[in-house]
Amino acid sequence: MTVAEDVRYLYPAMIQGDAGVVGAFGARATVDSPLGRKQEPPEFVAETRAWLERHDAASEEIRTTETDERVVHELSLRLAFEGETRELPIMLIADKEDECIRDLRIYHSTWPLTGSHSVRPPLMDYTTGERPAEPVGTYHAALAAGDAELADSLFEPEGSVREPAGSAYAHAGAERTQWYRSILRLGPIVLHLGTITDDGETVVYEFMVDRWGATQLPQQAGAAAYTRGPSGKLASARIYDDVDPPAELME
Repeated sequence: MTVAEDVRYLYPAMIQGDAGVVGAFGARATVDSPLGRKQEPPEFVAETRAWLERHDAASEEIRTTETDERVVHELSLRLAFEGETRELPIMLIADKEDECIRDLRIYHSTWPLTGSHSVRPPLMDYTTGERPAEPVGTYHAALAAGDAELADSLFEPEGSVREPAGSAYAHAGAERTQWYRSILRLGPIVLHLGTITDDGETVVYEFMVDRWGATQLPQQAGAAAYTRGPSGKLASARIYDDVDPPAELME
């Protein structure tokens, strides 16, 4: 299989109890996830297989974005917790090396699992000087400026933005406009970018956030995907982080 196929198959295989997916990783590969932190692939696969089995997991693909250097795969898990089904959107970012997964970084919120956020320390150097291609470059600048109207204007009329907690927290149309006004009413959300992956249709970037308005946050890692629509504006944005909003935003 190709690296992209290995990454797409990873969670479905673990749900099926297939430990052979360890063979998709290179000899010195690592996996960094919100639940296990940094692990070697055999440990990650064994622990995750058991966790998925305990929660009667099922998976649904969202999108795969691939370049020569990297594969990004988005999926949604359905998990049984305390008699109810919970949705957990997940992003896998795999660096390639010699047709293997060199390193795998996994992003998702812990809020759907625990009802609280967990600080995810930075995973890399976040000083890339590269600007994301449009319209994502302007969108990123709008967040940094705290400009809700500009950020919202970059979407198709019915374009949607989905929060890390899942599809129940997706916003489109007038609801999306109000959401941006709400989250940026305290001022800028400052993101420092680490990697940018762009296949011509979807732009994915990994980031560190350390400030939301005037509130200095613990430096936290996250990622987001932005898919262009027919007009070149954004058809959808999907966020994968565990950032706890400033208390003032909840007032």
